[in-house]
Amino acid sequence: METLNTKVSTEIDSASMVPTDASIADVPLDELERPSLDIEHQNLEDIGLDDLTKVESNSEALANPEEIDDTNEEVNNTEAAKASEEASNPTLALFMAACQNGDLEGVKSLISSGEVSASDTFSEGITGLHWAAINNRITVVKYLMENDHSKADPNAFGGTLHATPLHWACRNGLVYVVDYFLSHTDADPTLVDSQKYNALHLAVHSSNITLVVYLLLNCVVGKRNIYIDEQDGIHCTPLHWAAYQGDILTVNALIKYGADVNKVDKSLMTPLHWSFIRGYKSVMSALLEAQSDIFAKNDKGKDSFAVSKDMNCENTWLQVLKEADRDPALNWQPRRHIISAKIAKLITFFTPYVVLPVVLYICSFAEGLTIPKLFLSGLVIAVAGLILEKLVVPIYMLKERPMFKTPLMAGVFSATAFWAVLLLIVTIIPWVWKKLFLQNVVLAIMIGIFSATFFKAMFINPGYVPEPSDPATIQEQVKDLIAIGKFDTEHFCVNTFVRKPLRSKYSKFCNRLIARFDHYCPWVYNDIGVRNHKLFMTFVYTLTIAIPLFNQLTSKYFEMKAEKLGYESDFENKCYLLSENLCVGFYNNHFLFNLYIWCWFQFMWLSFLCVVQTFQIFKGLTSWEFSSLSDKVSSPKYNHSTVPRDFHGPNAPPMSEPPMTHAHTHRHGFSTLMKLIGLDQFFLTLKLAALSIFQRTTHSQSYTSIDNLDIPTDFGWKQNWLDFWFIGDIEWRNLLFLPIEGENNLNGKVVDYYKLYEYPPKVSGPEVV
Repeated sequence: METLNTKVSTEIDSASMVPTDASIADVPLDELERPSLDIEHQNLEDIGLDDLTKVESNSEALANPEEIDDTNEEVNNTEAAKASEEASNPTLALFMAACQNGDLEGVKSLISSGEVSASDTFSEGITGLHWAAINNRITVVKYLMENDHSKADPNAFGGTLHATPLHWACRNGLVYVVDYFLSHTDADPTLVDSQKYNALHLAVHSSNITLVVYLLLNCVVGKRNIYIDEQDGIHCTPLHWAAYQGDILTVNALIKYGADVNKVDKSLMTPLHWSFIRGYKSVMSALLEAQSDIFAKNDKGKDSFAVSKDMNCENTWLQVLKEADRDPALNWQPRRHIISAKIAKLITFFTPYVVLPVVLYICSFAEGLTIPKLFLSGLVIAVAGLILEKLVVPIYMLKERPMFKTPLMAGVFSATAFWAVLLLIVTIIPWVWKKLFLQNVVLAIMIGIFSATFFKAMFINPGYVPEPSDPATIQEQVKDLIAIGKFDTEHFCVNTFVRKPLRSKYSKFCNRLIARFDHYCPWVYNDIGVRNHKLFMTFVYTLTIAIPLFNQLTSKYFEMKAEKLGYESDFENKCYLLSENLCVGFYNNHFLFNLYIWCWFQFMWLSFLCVVQTFQIFKGLTSWEFSSLSDKVSSPKYNHSTVPRDFHGPNAPPMSEPPMTHAHTHRHGFSTLMKLIGLDQFFLTLKLAALSIFQRTTHSQSYTSIDNLDIPTDFGWKQNWLDFWFIGDIEWRNLLFLPIEGENNLNGKVVDYYKLYEYPPKVSGPEVV
């Protein structure tokens, strides 16, 4: 008979530690759970990690050529013994296979007939419950625990590691099986295996953040029956292992709930020392921010600087310290600054108020020396940017310093508006107010509206989803998600520990979860969400109207000034690419002329933004949702969901489709510029429109157009438009209201986007338009 072990696959995704559909054998943790080291064991012993080399002794032995023959002989003998054992009891072997494969009817038949009992095992002590648990067979697990014939013991030890079924489930990050054990049985999460790992240790080894969160809420801050800094056989805490694995999500979660960052193992190594093995910058930074002792020494007398050097990541560690604003001249204590972060932001914001007029003044190309003046203008911009990047921005932005994440772009817009309005009042209106009175009035109104909405959109809370302070509230949210089979990183924010409302997204700009997130806008230096999206669109629309009006008045000013001064005929045929009015400005008022051209440039990308945002509003989409449409036809990404295939909870997700998550890409260079001015969204709009037209004209099924996608927030263009602008009834007074919290219309009804977990039903019958 073929042995059980030969039927079992040990394939595990090395990055996420997610079990495959195949069964998983009882492989020791040192071979299965922990990533392999790329560092010689001799080096590990030199820095004080000799205990780790002992834990990995199995792999070390196999690396010795002299012991390979002996090892193979031992393995062959073991396999033969197991085969013989299974051959002598084929019924039990059949039962174990049924538990592995989730054959509920087979398990029921064998248990109810009395041919086997739930506690029967081979010599290794592995029960059917072990196999059902590790293979995520939730219905088999429930039957083995609840049947009336022979109930399984959830605390039975088995396998080479002397582990319980709960250990096996935790080892592979199986949240739903673990939840059943802890909620409906007397499974003890504090029990340890032969390596002194409890349930939390093993959950950390699995790298499944949702299981770590579940155990933290239920067993650490809830019932408090697991000590968060429980030490294993080599005195490592869960935080040691998370740091070693480079698992930043787990590191942050453990720190959030009180893990001691300065706890030491047998070799006096702290989690910070262990983080150098992988060398992940984010993990080092998180541990440093949590007040890790950078001068703590291990049993070899080496501090963090010596250990990082031994692990070949000294440069990364020094970079982390510098980004944390630590000063080497002060023994790596926090650096002292002359100005505060608030003042540094104000300097960044107001720098364009000085640089812009200087550049506009320098570029007097009508007087010649075009190339030197361009060079000088570029030099002014470069010097200002360099000063900001090296001296000012680091005061308030330490870890990364992309300029579009600073108030600089908002300063560019406001400086442009300031100088345009100043010249309009001082220079243009005295000349043209009688000739173009109506345009002056409309422009004044537009200026007032876009100025007010600009600053309001900048400073308002964009829609921060409230974060529960009581762990019991978070625990209830987790329970609710588990009940409907949606406890994963798509429905639960592992950064803020809150259930994600629909259409929300975590923003790295403010480190908050934003309700009905649209995008981060550098031009208003804020995220755009449910509370300021209407303000943002009002700002965009009024600015789009104001720019052509300003340029019309400017052109009229050039014309009237030329007529009054009597030199309009001097510029005939003098400018080949400019009108006669603009030619007058080019030669006689280059500052205003340059501002005129600069405003037209702003108008170009602003027009693209208007088209894209209007289209998205008509389709009932946000910019983030619109960008994510391409994910609908691409390969799904893993979102830490471990919903069993036989899960039958209410509203359980269909198992035929893997859980989806939104892909993240790194943008550089030209693509960053495209995103900055909104052209990435514009071209995506054109692409989807072209695909839609192509499919309609050719009836091709090779492409998925936007018309074929089920958009749950699309209730027809008219309803979508009204939903965006009105809160409550469609009355003019409601047009001016802003959300007090997360309220907004959806399909004609007010919903709270802070607590929106289900979409309202669409109107049946004829399509809404």
